[in-house]
Amino acid sequence: MNATTAHRQAPPATLRGVAVPALDDEALFDVTTEDGVFTRIEPSGTRGGGETELWPGYTESHAHVSLPANWDDTVDDPRIVALQYLYHGVTHVVDMFGFPLVSDAWEAGSRTSPWPYPEIAHCGYAVTAMTNAAGLRGHGVEFPAPVHMLAVEADLDHALRTNTERGGTFLKVMFTDGTEQPGTPVRFSRLSERVLRFTARIAAERGITAVIDCNTLQETLWAYDCGFRLFAHSVRDRTLDAADWKRLEGARFVSTLAGLSPMVMTREEFLADYGREGFTETQDRGNLAFVEGIEKPFGIEYGCQETRTAALADMRRNALTALRHGNLLVGTDSGNTGAYHGYSLLSELDLLRGDDASSAGALRRQATVGGRRYFDELRGDGAAAHPLSPGAAATYNLHAPGKPLSALPLATVVRGVPVDRPAAARAIADLRATESKGKVAL
Repeated sequence: MNATTAHRQAPPATLRGVAVPALDDEALFDVTTEDGVFTRIEPSGTRGGGETELWPGYTESHAHVSLPANWDDTVDDPRIVALQYLYHGVTHVVDMFGFPLVSDAWEAGSRTSPWPYPEIAHCGYAVTAMTNAAGLRGHGVEFPAPVHMLAVEADLDHALRTNTERGGTFLKVMFTDGTEQPGTPVRFSRLSERVLRFTARIAAERGITAVIDCNTLQETLWAYDCGFRLFAHSVRDRTLDAADWKRLEGARFVSTLAGLSPMVMTREEFLADYGREGFTETQDRGNLAFVEGIEKPFGIEYGCQETRTAALADMRRNALTALRHGNLLVGTDSGNTGAYHGYSLLSELDLLRGDDASSAGALRRQATVGGRRYFDELRGDGAAAHPLSPGAAATYNLHAPGKPLSALPLATVVRGVPVDRPAAARAIADLRATESKGKVAL
């Protein structure tokens, strides 16, 4: 522990008779932690029903700490973002580009926080295409965060080198023209096949995990044929059939429904979504005031309600099929407008579950164990132990059985230190009460 870190020492703790479904659906366990790690996880009986469940902390598999999630286009202070994640039981975050912009504030907050911050893995800055002959720019250039623009193969070396210098551990490739359904307009330029294939090959040769941003099946197939296997979004222009899934064998997809759904939501749907516990405690309340004034969905206002609704339906069906295959990663695209850090990951689980209660356990497993393994992979630690094993960091959530997936955990513990949720909410309120109102300018 760094001498300047304010985290209190992790007290020894023993939990008796808790369910640990990630290890065994039927057994109860006694779990002991000391000095911030698990020291004993041993079966102690058989489940009878109704027991508290212990799961690893949630992993947000697709976030952007430096993008403006708020409806007024403001960016929350990274110290607030970290606390938003802790409040909702999210202990590991994959930042898909832009984290170096806010890393100093994140690290400064971590040094003075009474609780360990969520762990974060990031790519540095994403790579995208140059402006094409039609005047279209590569996806990512429109955001308030730098991206590397690749014109030729030689540009990739600079991007990889500088991202590594900034602490990036994986590569994020932006490869979509922005279409969502057949007939929708092209918005962005795309990398050439030559550069795309070269990028996949060089990343593999250097041992760098690459994640690619695609929308359509055609884009996904092109990227797959070039060597990519990790996709930052679910396919959104059609529901994949058995032949498509066979063609994409081994591909994994991040769900990201929460990042797309705000475009088609009604005022009543916004108010219901923002009415869950944790929103007013952690998010800018100006967002609630804003949606109270919405008269019609933005999709109707911008003429894309039907196509965006269809895209969301395709994404959800494809995500649930990926879940059945064991290839789903749960993420939100948080940082985009209306997709909130921490809060929206729990929304994502509910959006995926829908009315199918039978999927709840598998979704929580993918959002915890599956997400943690993905996090470790992107960080370059493919041999990491199971997150619930002796010697592993004592980072976990306790859940009441039978609650909605969007319910807050009963408790969150990070490296053995329990998170005081009301105190975290007060810390967020204190930051919002400063002259900056808890915002940062990029």
